[in-house]
Amino acid sequence: MEWRDYSPILSHLLGLEGVPVAVTYAMTPVAGALDGRFAACQALVEAVGGAVINLSKDNAGCPGGNWHLGLVPRPAGDADKVLKEFLVNGEKLFSSVAAFHRCMAMTSPPPEGLAPYLVMSPLDQAEIMPDLVVILCNAEQACRLVTLATYSSGRPPRVEMAGSTCHMVVAYPIVTGELNVSLMDYTERKSQQHRADHLFVSIPYHMMPGLVWSIPRCGAGTAVMAPFPNTRRY
Repeated sequence: MEWRDYSPILSHLLGLEGVPVAVTYAMTPVAGALDGRFAACQALVEAVGGAVINLSKDNAGCPGGNWHLGLVPRPAGDADKVLKEFLVNGEKLFSSVAAFHRCMAMTSPPPEGLAPYLVMSPLDQAEIMPDLVVILCNAEQACRLVTLATYSSGRPPRVEMAGSTCHMVVAYPIVTGELNVSLMDYTERKSQQHRADHLFVSIPYHMMPGLVWSIPRCGAGTAVMAPFPNTRRY
């Protein structure tokens, strides 16, 4: 379970307030999870605080989130009308149903039919290998993570910063295998009472060995950076 060893390394390096979170699509639930109904964004915050949550269509408390995470099909008929009305005239996150349609058409699809459970837990307690490591952090910490993740290859992440928090934090990196940086959707920022400097970084697990390898070698990790040259010479 090498992923458990990554958690204290990241926490110590970055000075995180919460813990890194393991996110995994699973065929069966894991033991020791909290009971109750949770919106996906709420479950993420609970996991950052140390909780284990098995999210499924039966206990996920946000209809839109259930769809974005692929736990249920996209709402149809009257449910679809209610969703669009809520987004346009309720949350006021889109100016029109056309704007909402455009956003959905130009972003990645949900991971429909992947697995019945979405397990979120502290990385150092994860029973199964994560699909993603999700970190709640500030901009400087995010900068270091992105730099560490791209240090060995130089390949920049292709971020997607539109849609719901659960789409940006979970669905997009699951579907594409890309690291993502999410500012979260504004409704979720308010409902979960995030600090103004909070954001999420989602790291596909296949990137984690390289990221950890980079820490002692990269200036964004623990490598000593050389003094910046005197620009007047140039």
